Amino acid sequence: MSVFKYLFTPVEIGNTTIKNRILSTAHQTNHVLDGIPTDDLIAYHVTRARGGLGLIILEAGAVHSSGLLTTHTIAAFDPSIKEIYRKLIEKVSPYDTKVFAQLFHGGREIVSSNYRSAALAPSSIPSLRFGTMPRPMSVSEIQEVITGFAKSARNAKDGGLHGVEVCCSHGYLPAQFWSEQTNKRNDEYGGSFENRMRFIVETIQAIWEEVGEDFTVGIRMSSDEMTMDGLTIKDSIKIAEYLTDKVRVDFINITAGDSSTYAGSTHIVPPAPMKQAYLAPDSFKIRLEAAVHVFVGSRIVDPIQGEKIISSGRADMVGMTRATIVDPDMPNKANNGEHQMINACIGCLQACIGHYHKDLPIGCVQNPQVGNEVFFERVLQQNNPSRKVLIIGAGPGGLEAAITADTMGYDVTVVDQSDRIGGSLNLMLLAPQRNEMASAMLDNFSRQLALTNIQLKLNTKLSPKEIEDFKADAIICAVGSRPYIPNVEGVMDERVILIDDVFKKNIFKKNEKAVVFDFKGDWAALEASLYLAEKGCQVTLVTARLYIAEDVHQYLRNEYMKYLYEANIEMITHHDFGGISKDGIYMRNLFTHEKRLINADHVILAVGRIPNTELFETIKNMAPYVAQIGDCLAPRTIEEATLEGLTTVTQIEEQITNALNLNK
Repeated sequence: MSVFKYLFTPVEIGNTTIKNRILSTAHQTNHVLDGIPTDDLIAYHVTRARGGLGLIILEAGAVHSSGLLTTHTIAAFDPSIKEIYRKLIEKVSPYDTKVFAQLFHGGREIVSSNYRSAALAPSSIPSLRFGTMPRPMSVSEIQEVITGFAKSARNAKDGGLHGVEVCCSHGYLPAQFWSEQTNKRNDEYGGSFENRMRFIVETIQAIWEEVGEDFTVGIRMSSDEMTMDGLTIKDSIKIAEYLTDKVRVDFINITAGDSSTYAGSTHIVPPAPMKQAYLAPDSFKIRLEAAVHVFVGSRIVDPIQGEKIISSGRADMVGMTRATIVDPDMPNKANNGEHQMINACIGCLQACIGHYHKDLPIGCVQNPQVGNEVFFERVLQQNNPSRKVLIIGAGPGGLEAAITADTMGYDVTVVDQSDRIGGSLNLMLLAPQRNEMASAMLDNFSRQLALTNIQLKLNTKLSPKEIEDFKADAIICAVGSRPYIPNVEGVMDERVILIDDVFKKNIFKKNEKAVVFDFKGDWAALEASLYLAEKGCQVTLVTARLYIAEDVHQYLRNEYMKYLYEANIEMITHHDFGGISKDGIYMRNLFTHEKRLINADHVILAVGRIPNTELFETIKNMAPYVAQIGDCLAPRTIEEATLEGLTTVTQIEEQITNALNLNK
């Protein structure tokens, strides 16, 4: 029985009755080919509709060819999109999930991965983040884009969708018109506040004229652009009040941030450890002042948070997008009183928005089935013969493999020489900004393990003889990696500390000098630098990359850069660790090969990792199928470990069959 009194009550938004208050906000999947969504996009959303979502707002759909944000943007203006909409609605209708299209034009925000189209905007004001300089739109072009919004809305209605959301958030085209910073026009679309609002007013009017009254139309807007000279909540309240007074607006979907700046873009998809549900106060203010239905998202990761927001009147619906990426069944679990079975979003951004920025299909570090639902649903549901599976290593890769193998009906044993599960996650637990991510992932794995038949043996190190005597049908090595120690002069100096040890030591004193050498540009060196700064050290971060935190997702990198500057950490790029002599510590310039001497009381090395391959080489012939995954295959990230944990198990039958055929 559900303990939620408000979250699972229906709500009427415009002409649409939505069965509960949980929505998935518009987010890119990259499952779009030549402007048309693929079957994988449909399967992705059907999975979440089956899981109990009340409303799905599809990813950005361009209303005009000049508004295609990337090469994988939906062409909402293309009449052929209606057929895909109908197919999607047919698939989700058994679950009573409503679907809106998001109507989008990025204006000056053009991030296409190949040929970059000319950017249009109200005025020639550059986008600092993307380095684009737009040209001012003519009045005829403005009218053409407004017509594109209207025709795209008509396509949505004709395709059976229940409504549309006009994207005015994050400094995209409508917001570029209503902001004084980006609109310097002196015609009827610029100058006064009323003139700057003309574009969005005429756009919504045109949409209503095209679709009729029996539809639902709202907007998405940033309550605060969170950047220098950006719009604030005070500005947004004024805009919302004016707009709802001028035209029918059925809802306002509140987000934050601005695409054109580093600091503002972070809020497009805020990462951990940013505060959860931090926009609820803004949505409450706009709901009161504009007297309109309000949605709010941004790090609402738990249905209990959603319940509090709805019950306190701060919003009418809550966007729990990332929560339903990692756990598509989250709404049903919550409504059925199975809250303890929900897997939480860890806020890493690596495979959801991270894949989008790498031009890859959507994924999830914690749920590697994401983005490939069609394949994995089929494979995981097939009947399998009884098999003994031994998994050595209880880190993220080994645990994902174990849980997948249990799901497929195998007899699974996991052994680890440590006294706790998690592997590298236990190091992350000690890091200031990675604690939430590691803690959430460990909780998720612990919860899943409790629901399985897996035999978990900690504090256990099996000898090769014991492994052979186990008589497993499949063995999966997931024994991780260890820090790389470069072969340079003075590397055994007592001042040298490997990255795996830095958070465990309590030797750092105020005003001591510490230098952190970074090989990869990932989180470890950043966390070590911040940790040392917290201890009062004077810290220098030296990276071999082109820029600091190069391997960290850009939104999380933005937060790290803020923390590094606030901690007064000196940052040096393009250098690596050259060794230690009696004269000091050497940095080597990677372009000129010049050596530079510095002095420090502590030298922290985060200069790569070595895979632990020794066990695999010893046991690789002790079962019909022996595989290695994660860092012991090659040191990479948790995403590769969990994905390989999943895919390796799904290949067990094929690999065993191949091995038996070879031995005939």
